[in-house]
Formats: sequence, structure tokens, C-alpha cells
Amino acid sequence: MANGGEADMRPVPEPARPQARFGLAPLARRLHGAGVSANAVTILGFVLTVAGTVLLALEAPGAALVVLLVGTLADTLDGQIARAAGGGTRLGAFLDSTFDRLSDGAFGIAAAWLGAAHDDPLLLWSALVALVAGAAVPYIRAKAESLGVGASVGIAPREARLVVLVLGVAAWAATANLQLFAAAVAVVAFLSSITTIQRVAHVARALNT
Repeated sequence: MANGGEADMRPVPEPARPQARFGLAPLARRLHGAGVSANAVTILGFVLTVAGTVLLALEAPGAALVVLLVGTLADTLDGQIARAAGGGTRLGAFLDSTFDRLSDGAFGIAAAWLGAAHDDPLLLWSALVALVAGAAVPYIRAKAESLGVGASVGIAPREARLVVLVLGVAAWAATANLQLFAAAVAVVAFLSSITTIQRVAHVARALNT
């Protein structure tokens, strides 16, 4: 998201970020000039993401992929609008972080719904593990920072997990094979669990010194 923290990690690879920002900057300036706020775009991105997860639960992966990608674009654009306005705000940071958590929850619920509907234990349990561990990752960081310890560690920040999920949706849409999406969710569950363990260990060491 636009204003820092875990929410600053987007599904855009690090080498591509400068090009993405450069490409979106003119549009962001136009939107800012037209009176569109970064917070409004943040909310739009959240609404689109939730709509995408609803389409996912309705087993329309192609439509879900398109909506999720547009939502991701909005999620990137809000930061550019904030920069055009002279910088982000505390309200923007709060909305970004909150809507990130809600968006992740919607994704997990949709995946769990699909697992239950298709009697697919791998998808169901992977979705539940990803939901819990994915929520723990930013919570650990926020709690650690409140205690004066940085915790931006781990193999899979939110950006990496989102990339895997979106690729899973794309694979399902391209092949009509739900198991490819299930595999992506299982990977995210594994990565989220490892990242949770890494952050707990990191903070425990820091606080025990």
C-alpha cells in the first residue's frame, strides 16, 4: 500500500518498481489535479479486490483475474497520487494497512470456500493455514515495532505471497484446472508459516538480548 509498513510491499517485483512508478506518475498527477485523493483510490482498490475474490468463489477465474489485476493497479496508483499530493498521511497509512488485512482475509475465505465446495482438503486446509499465518506476519511486525524492534524479515512478505496467488488464479483461468490454484494456495500457506516462524524467532532473539 501507499504509506509504509507491511502494506508497502506490492505485487510488483523490485526491479520493475521504478518503471511501474514512472509509467503511473503522469496518470497519478492527472488524477490528483482532478481532485481524486489517494485514499479514494485505496478504497477503490480494496473494493475491486473483494469483488475479485467473490468472482473467485463463484468459480469465474478469468473475470476474477482481470478484476484483481485492476485492483492491484489501483493499489499501486494510490501511492503515486499520495506522492503527487506531497506525501502520504497517517489516515492513508491506516487505511492501507487495514484494507490490506481485509483483502487478504477475503482471498483466504474465497479459497477456503472453494476447497469446501469441491471437497478438496488440500485447498481448504491450505487456505485456512494461509489465512491464519498471513494475518500473523504483519501482526508480529506491528507488535515488535511497538516494542522498539524491527521485524521486516522472512522469505515471503505480502508482495511475494500476492504474486503467487495471482499466478495461481491465472493458471486456473488458463487451464480450467483448479488444482493449480490449490497448489498456489498451498505454497502461500507454507511460505506464510515459515515467515511467521522467522519473525517470531527474530523478535525473540532481539528481546532476549
